[in-house]
Amino acid sequence: MIKIPKFFHEILGEYQTKSSLVIITIFVLISGFAIGILGYDEWKGLSLLKQIVTWFLFLDISGGVVANLTKGTDLFYNRYPRKRWIFIAIHLQPIVLSWSMEFSIYSGIIICTYTLITAALLNLTRNYSFHNLLAGSLTGLGFLVVAYLGQTSPFFAATLLYFYVFKVLFSFSVLHHRGEQHEH
Repeated sequence: MIKIPKFFHEILGEYQTKSSLVIITIFVLISGFAIGILGYDEWKGLSLLKQIVTWFLFLDISGGVVANLTKGTDLFYNRYPRKRWIFIAIHLQPIVLSWSMEFSIYSGIIICTYTLITAALLNLTRNYSFHNLLAGSLTGLGFLVVAYLGQTSPFFAATLLYFYVFKVLFSFSVLHHRGEQHEH
């Protein structure tokens, strides 16, 4: 295990394996390359500020899709319940993305609201046996919301919205390493 510097604990937890870090990096690079090329016409005309914000959101969301599934991040947030609530509360990315990629603010607000409310519900039901099933169900329903509202959004934005729902509702809200709380 690699000890993660304190500054990065909220992103990667206190410890990570080399293989986890490699997989996170490869996923971010491959998905970034793909979305950058496939969505090029959608982001190339944005102002430099909006491009920077959009790509920062991409890094945050895509990195979290995989990092939140790792043992290090999963157990970090399991140990610190207050930080889990803060993590949920600060995830307003769809609203910022609607500004930076210039699509309907209402779509961003609806997707954000759905995700934050259901993430709170998942956080409250974390210790129940149906938790993982509920998380999968709410993630699937979130994809339905994104599929409907994302029809009028650029491909780049819609993809990030799917990643966002998955990141917050399934990657983050589910305790994937139950029973391993005391291992590193």
